[in-house]
Amino acid sequence: MAWLPMYLAQQDVELLNNWLNKAEELAFLISNGNRKWVAKKEHGISTDLASQKSGLGYVEYKLWHVPSGPLPLLDLYSEASTQITDPWAGWTEIRPGANTAIPYFGAGYPGVIHLEIKIADEGEVPISNFGWIGNHYRIIGNGADKTTEKFWNKLKRMAKMEATQIPRCNDSRGKKEIYAFPTAYQEIENGRLCSLN
Repeated sequence: MAWLPMYLAQQDVELLNNWLNKAEELAFLISNGNRKWVAKKEHGISTDLASQKSGLGYVEYKLWHVPSGPLPLLDLYSEASTQITDPWAGWTEIRPGANTAIPYFGAGYPGVIHLEIKIADEGEVPISNFGWIGNHYRIIGNGADKTTEKFWNKLKRMAKMEATQIPRCNDSRGKKEIYAFPTAYQEIENGRLCSLN
């Protein structure tokens, strides 16, 4: 699994959200009712965060890399699947016990990138991240489309351009592995603590 860990403040979420909304080959997979999902070209992450009442905002999404092709619709009793050929028209998940926050595509579908955002009004800046299965299952014939590999690299280049890599907890002895986006970076530089995980 490939990870792209980030420290984000609210203003950074806007920056990231604008970039994702402008990415032509990407779509948010959004709830459209009970176990119903639909692909949307644009989505407002800050609106989802604002709907939460606590000081720690948490949202997660599945992002479909459109050129990777149809999405799998997993069978009710097994990992066998049919295809969701038009995610823009929406679909209903048929697996019982499905997560109501994000759609489920099995353990390793490489055409979808996971995004988890954590925002805290005060205290430590938590770690948000992108996660992608990549080519973990290529050996069994479930490798990533070349265009999705290119998109993942494009996502990493955006983070390198927009953010400053710092060590976990901003510990000077650590490896620079977390992308601190501009506002979060400024807050950390001004003495705000940042999370270990």
